[in-house]
Amino acid sequence: MSLDWSKLNIQQWLKDAIGSLGFQTMTTVQASAIPIFLQNKDVVVEAVTGSGKTLSFVIPIIEKMTRVEHQKYHVNAIVLSPTRELAQQIDKVFQSVLQFNPEENGIRTQLILGGVNTLEQDLETFKKRNPHIIISTPGRLQELIKSKKIKTTDLEVLILDEADRLLDTNFSKEMDFILASLPKQKRTGLFSATISKAYETLHKTGIRNPIKIKVNAKNNKPKSLQMYYHVVKPEDKLNLMFKILTEYHFQKAMVYFPTCVSVDYYYQFFKTLTQYKDQLKFFSLHGKLKTPARLKTLSNFDASNDGKTILMTTDVASRGIDIDDVDLIIQLDPPTDPDSFMHRCGRTGRAGRFGQAITFLNEGREEDYINFLEVKDVDIEELELPFEKGVDLGLTSWNLQDRARHDKAVHAFVSFVRYYTKHSVNSIFRVGNIDWSSLAKFYGVTRLPSMPEINKKDSNVSEFIGDYDFEKWEQFKYLDENKEKARVDELAKEKKKFERQEIKKKKEENSAWSVKVGKKQARNEKNINKRDLELDMKGEDDNESEQEMDWKDMIRAQKKQKKNEKNDDIAQFDDL
Repeated sequence: MSLDWSKLNIQQWLKDAIGSLGFQTMTTVQASAIPIFLQNKDVVVEAVTGSGKTLSFVIPIIEKMTRVEHQKYHVNAIVLSPTRELAQQIDKVFQSVLQFNPEENGIRTQLILGGVNTLEQDLETFKKRNPHIIISTPGRLQELIKSKKIKTTDLEVLILDEADRLLDTNFSKEMDFILASLPKQKRTGLFSATISKAYETLHKTGIRNPIKIKVNAKNNKPKSLQMYYHVVKPEDKLNLMFKILTEYHFQKAMVYFPTCVSVDYYYQFFKTLTQYKDQLKFFSLHGKLKTPARLKTLSNFDASNDGKTILMTTDVASRGIDIDDVDLIIQLDPPTDPDSFMHRCGRTGRAGRFGQAITFLNEGREEDYINFLEVKDVDIEELELPFEKGVDLGLTSWNLQDRARHDKAVHAFVSFVRYYTKHSVNSIFRVGNIDWSSLAKFYGVTRLPSMPEINKKDSNVSEFIGDYDFEKWEQFKYLDENKEKARVDELAKEKKKFERQEIKKKKEENSAWSVKVGKKQARNEKNINKRDLELDMKGEDDNESEQEMDWKDMIRAQKKQKKNEKNDDIAQFDDL
């Protein structure tokens, strides 16, 4: 297998462009994939991150586009990406090569992303630009096809970059529609660093007898990338991270936080550390930012060359982001998806450049993650640091200056716990093993929030952290006067409610004896009245019996008298 670009059957200006861009020889994946794709065969390429996959489909697409008869409103090639950031990176690679095209207004591309322009604006640009190649995300491409303003009958090439993500359930609705709308007669290329999970869904793409190319699967990392782990208490992570950032030599670094809320929270804090202002420059990027803000941040980070530059981010920047001169990766916590671990680490050590990736693990159960990675054929070494806890940044003191800051700290704390409960390797990452006090110190939280995951009745769990108590908590103020007034009013309202409840409770306690005696007296009176009624009823029955007896005696006396009178009459008759 030749790694010489000159051996490829492509146009001379493409070879010149590649040389001008500094690509002296092909990488293994490029040497394997490009010749096959040029031969009109479908390919499924699994190669390590940073191995040059993007150029592996950019060159064949451009070569094919030089031979097509492009018609108005027809698209000849589509490249799909799961994220806007990756789509932007792909477009950047296309433009870097196409700038050497000798034909004026030759092969044209259009980057189409949801959240940047409206659908109407994208369609208007499509009409004016009449592109050969569209680089897009699934949602916006689905909208374009539904508009019936673009024609796909002449489609020559379909590329799915990060194909495993595009073929998972998150994009199933969009991808099913797109794939059903495209012609069957086309060349299809699937590219990813971890595509094995998507093999069972490959039939959806219409791919036919693909050539499967798997490069450097063992260990799944380039040789120029060194990966380390360091076991640490949660409360020491932040200070240790800053010690690494100040002591290590690097140009660009990416620090991965577990959640979007964490990025926002720590970014606000880091901006206040004036002692590092001239030494470290921070950017923040996460999925909840609006698309223009995300793309602008990524562009500014890429263009920055002033001292040490750090991008604080989440998994939104774990795949397909090719930033020059990223020398260092720090993961404050391992990702919930094990595949993302290698994607994060792969943001450095790209294209033969040296890079280091450091992952922090909490003491205890999380140390088993190393064995888990070994099973995945990922070699990672323990990092011995010449310093232990690093510098104290004063996060808790900063929080205690304004209750609003503490509110954000609690929000970040809660979001982390939710993140932790969703970890796919839950046999290792168990909520029950979290050191709540140490985690609270990491986030600068002085009072643990009420959460079902936290059992405050546990003797090992303290509601207040450090020397903080309820009295200090009540005096903790907002710097914002309106917020503080609302808090004080709410406290007063709660106090009155509590006082009313206490008065009612005491009243019930004080009146309990008299109420009990009253009930007893009422019960006794009821019993007495009942007995009197029974006696009265009995007396009436006796009187009735006596009256009945008198009446019977009177009847008997009358009968006897009549009988005697009759006998007297008979006697008198006899005398006659």
